[in-house]
Amino acid sequence: MTRRLPAAGIKLVDLVLTYDVAGNELLDAFGKELRDGSCWSGGGDRADTLSVVMGRLFRFRQAALSQAMAVYRQEQKQLQRREIPDMREAVRQALTGELGDAEAERRLGYRMNTRHVGFVVWGAGATEATLRGVAARLCSELRARQDLMVLPDGHALHGWLSVPESAPGVDVLRARLSVPDGIRISLGMPHYGSNGFRITHREALETHSLTDRSMPQSARSDAPADASRIVSFRDVAALVFASRDVELARHFVRSQLAGLVEPRHSVLRETLRVWFEELGSPTRAARRLNVHVNTLVKRLNRASDIVARPLHAGDFAFRYAFELSRIHHMNGVSEPLERGH
Repeated sequence: MTRRLPAAGIKLVDLVLTYDVAGNELLDAFGKELRDGSCWSGGGDRADTLSVVMGRLFRFRQAALSQAMAVYRQEQKQLQRREIPDMREAVRQALTGELGDAEAERRLGYRMNTRHVGFVVWGAGATEATLRGVAARLCSELRARQDLMVLPDGHALHGWLSVPESAPGVDVLRARLSVPDGIRISLGMPHYGSNGFRITHREALETHSLTDRSMPQSARSDAPADASRIVSFRDVAALVFASRDVELARHFVRSQLAGLVEPRHSVLRETLRVWFEELGSPTRAARRLNVHVNTLVKRLNRASDIVARPLHAGDFAFRYAFELSRIHHMNGVSEPLERGH
């Protein structure tokens, strides 16, 4: 019944008023029974009963109204989208700033004044139904309040989710969301408002493009398969920026890491990765790697000898170069950031 209301031109405020009237009618009928019914003998009993019933009625009304409003809004959004002859054109205009917030919201059926996460779902030979199914599960895992999706070229599904502050982070998402073989997801960072709508989309597109070119496998040797299937802009931001000048980035990495980029030093690089993530704590890093702390310290000293400099967890230049190099080591690339990898 509720699904037919938007098409009939009935406004949401009228739906709310209908529930208010129904609630008042039920309360009036129960009050009349309390006053006139012969089965009630004690005033105290009547007051207690009225209190309990009013509480239950209020909670029932709120739950029913919330569900009805959600159904109404969903149907209204679908109706608005069906009325737009070319959703892709409306999205393009929203991204270029040709549409103001109010017009963009009207045409897209999607609120702008919210916290957005952009995404791309793609896979070689995947059907639209498969891509939308993965996107729907992503929407559920991130507890999205609303979503917007377009298929611009038939090969990749672009979208936005309005997510709460309490939405799970990328690491939790990787643990919870099972992604089918051959399907990958790129995510932008959360951003607010219409400008955030555009920025998170750009981040998701950059991540998608870079992942296709440079990450045929996981950048981490200990990562599960799903870790390489869900890639956040946070994971590849350094490489995105560095890819603007590949030659300079390659020389920067070599100047910072020296021979540490060579494939034979994979154990040392993995030790450094964990050590960085543990903020330079040898004890915590050794525990994660399941080695004795003395073994870990020896590895760090060996890495220090190779790069000919002391190692500090707060050394930004070294850490940045290290992150740039990591993404290629799964393929045995000793010179990172080569074109075509």
